[in-house]
Parts: sequence; structure tokens; C-alpha cells
Amino acid sequence: MDADLFRRLERRYLFTGELTLRTALHLGGGDATLGSTDSPVVRRADGQPFIPGSSIKGAFRSTVEKLAVTIGLPNMEIDVIDAGSAWMKTFTSRRREEEWTEEETIAAVAAEWPATAHLFGTLYTASKASFSDAYLVDETEDLVQRRDGVAIDRDSERAMDRMKYDYEVVPPTVRFRFELLLENPGPMDLGLTCLGLSELRSGFFSLGGKRSSGMGRCLLESPQAYELDLTTPNLAKRAERLGKYLRGRTPAQKFDRIADFDAFLDKQIEALVKGVV
Repeated sequence: MDADLFRRLERRYLFTGELTLRTALHLGGGDATLGSTDSPVVRRADGQPFIPGSSIKGAFRSTVEKLAVTIGLPNMEIDVIDAGSAWMKTFTSRRREEEWTEEETIAAVAAEWPATAHLFGTLYTASKASFSDAYLVDETEDLVQRRDGVAIDRDSERAMDRMKYDYEVVPPTVRFRFELLLENPGPMDLGLTCLGLSELRSGFFSLGGKRSSGMGRCLLESPQAYELDLTTPNLAKRAERLGKYLRGRTPAQKFDRIADFDAFLDKQIEALVKGVV
């Protein structure tokens, strides 16, 4: 694998749309979020709720990894998330002892790590997928709702005395802006991304907490896909595309729009499955 590919722009995809909540969303804001409830949702400085890009990426990665295992992609059984795992320690030791160059490290990652690691990043390579924070399409006052909950004793399966609490949710039908930028993907990276986008399009995608209670189901609506391809051997065509990209101010001005979003997903997923089976 060419290490310079990670520094040189060759191909870029932009996927946009609206994340519409099918069920209420609870995405905890933690200690940094001020509120009068036990578990507030994450908010901007002006009080409007939003979905951090890191939360979208985490749920997207989890969704893609489950599907990748199902279709039989190689090395998916390797646990590389835990930096303290025996496999990770062995890999790190080999890299240090053999004094791998950057190019050799990238080649080893490509050969030995799970397929999804190339897409979402490793300790040694950057993520090819970047998810923007998702802000409200229509900002509204007093949008967030409060709900009551009660702690359950797992042994007796009954409500625990004096353990009532409340938490905030963003109600169903609320829409957030979605944006995913894909940098220099290979065919497998693109296919895996389309697996996740397909789940979003069909509504089989969940975000935030309390998912087992049915919360966080969302649907990608009004999707758009854009492509920049600078890999053509035609130098004049490449210069034309690069000039358009550099001068453009909007996605439509910078990229070539992919006309049929769903057909594009289907084509990439079919190619991915055929390459594995």
C-alpha cells in the first residue's frame, strides 16, 4: 500500500441528509451539561440539543462491524480495540523490534487488522471516515422533554424503593443534519460505509442510551451523495476536476453529484459481498 496515499487527495465522498428520530433519543451530556434533571441530554452553549459526531461514528462503526462479521470478512475475530490485548502487544513489539517504516506499518495494518480498522482508524493510521456533529434542522424552544425512570433490582426484578430518577430525551420526528466525509477509500472501505448507510436508510440504526428500551431509532432521509475522483489517467480531466473542487464553495460546486443514492449503495454493497463470498 502506498503510504503517500494517506497524504495525497485521490478520492473523496460526501454523504449528507437528515437524521429523523423515529423514537425518542437520550444522549447523556455528562457532568459538563448543566440541568435540573438527573440525566440531561448533551447540548450546545445556547441550550439546543445536538448529536456529537463521535457518538454517530461509534454507533456507525458498531453497526458496520456486526454486518462485516456476518458476511465473513477476514480478521474480524481479532480484538484490536483493547490496547492491552495479547494480540496488540505482539503487534506493537514486532513493529518496534523490526523498526518498521511508516509504509511497512501501513502494509502490516492492511494485511493483519480487521477490515473495519482501515476505515475507522487504528493506533497507527487515521480514520478515513469523518462524522460531523449533527445539529437541529429546525431549532425550537423547549424541545427537550423530561421522563421518569425507576431503578430495578435485578434479583427480584422489582422497582427499588426510593430509587426514582428522571432523564431528558429529544422527542420523535425531530431532525438533525447528517454529514459523513470519506477520504481516499478503497473498494472495501466504500462498501463497508455503504453497509452502514443502508442501515440508516432502512431505519435499523440506533443512537444514544436506553436502546434496549427502544430509544434512539433513527432514519436517514433526503440523502445526497457526492464524489471527487482524481485517479483518472487523463491529466486534463484530472485538472478540471481538481480546479472545480478548489474553486467551489458548496458540495454541488465542488463535487460531482451521484444521481441515485440508493442505487449507489446497492451497487457498492453487491460488489463487497461478491468479493467476500
